[in-house]
Amino acid sequence: MAKINSENGNKLYNTESDLSSVFGKDDQRGNLNLIDNIKVIKSLKIPETGKVYRMSHTIYNGMADRPTHGPYFFDIMLRPYDNGFTEKYANKYGPSLGRLEMCDHTGTHFDALSHMAYDGKFFNNIPVNEVITNTGYKKLGVENAGPIITGGIMVDAAAASGTDILEGGYPITVKEVKNFLKDNSITPEPGDAMFFHTGASSMFSNPGKYDKFYDSSPGIGYDLARYLSELKISVTGSDTPSSEVVPPEDGNTRLPVHQYLIAKAGIHIIDNLSLHRMAKDRAYRFLFVCSPIPFKGATASPVSPVAIV
Repeated sequence: MAKINSENGNKLYNTESDLSSVFGKDDQRGNLNLIDNIKVIKSLKIPETGKVYRMSHTIYNGMADRPTHGPYFFDIMLRPYDNGFTEKYANKYGPSLGRLEMCDHTGTHFDALSHMAYDGKFFNNIPVNEVITNTGYKKLGVENAGPIITGGIMVDAAAASGTDILEGGYPITVKEVKNFLKDNSITPEPGDAMFFHTGASSMFSNPGKYDKFYDSSPGIGYDLARYLSELKISVTGSDTPSSEVVPPEDGNTRLPVHQYLIAKAGIHIIDNLSLHRMAKDRAYRFLFVCSPIPFKGATASPVSPVAIV
C-alpha cells in the first residue's frame, strides 16, 4: 500500500496544514457552499424514473455500532393505556411516546465539521479550545449544514474490482474512480456528492459480521481524498463504519482521511451508508437529498438520505 508522505503520524502534508476556508473567515459550511440555487435546480433535473432509494440503515437496539460510541437504546416511555387517558376522554385518546439514547454518530450518520481537528484546530483554523463547551460547539456544529439537495454519484468500487466485497485494508484509488466514471459516462460537477460502495452494507443487519469492519475495512485512500477535494465534492462517504480505509495507509496515523476531508477540505462525510440495493440496480447517478437534524453544537447527526434516479 502507498504510504502517506507525512513527517510523522500527526501531520498532514506541509502544504495542507493551513485549514483556511476558501469561502471566507466566517465560513462554517465548507464545500456545501457550492450548492447554490442554480445547482439545486440543475440537480432536480437528474431523475429519469422517479425511483427512490433509502441510503440509510434501520436503527434498533442491539444494532452494529462502534464500541467507543456506546450502544443505541430506545424505550417506550408512555403507552396508550397509561394514565387512564382512554377512559378520561370521550374520543378514547391513547398517546404513545418513546425516548432514545445514542451517540450522535449512530448508524448512518453525517459528520459535522466539528468532528475532526488537526493540531488543536478545526476547519477554517478555528481553535478547539475557543469553541468547545460541555453541551456542544459554539461553531461548526451540525446545525450549520442545513438541507442538502444536489447531484449524487455512487462509485461501485467492489464491482470495479470484480468482487462482491472489497477486502479489509483495501484503499480505493484515484485510478479506479476515474476509470469507473469514464466507463459509466459520469462527469462530476462542483458541489456533487460522491459515495463508494465496497459491499459492506449488505452485512450491516448482522452485527456479528459487520463488526469486523471497525478494525479492518476497505475505503477511501488518502490520494483519493485529495482528488475529491480537487473535484470540489461537497459530501462523500461509503458503506463502512469509517468510510476511509482501515487500517490507514500510514500505520502511524489515526483516521487521516477524515482529518483531511473534514478539517482541511471542508467536505462532510456520511458513514455506514446503505448502498447494496443501489449497486444491484446500477444506480450510479441520482438526485441526492439529505437534511441532517440540526442538533445545536453536535459533531454529527443520524440521517436517512435518499437517492432519486
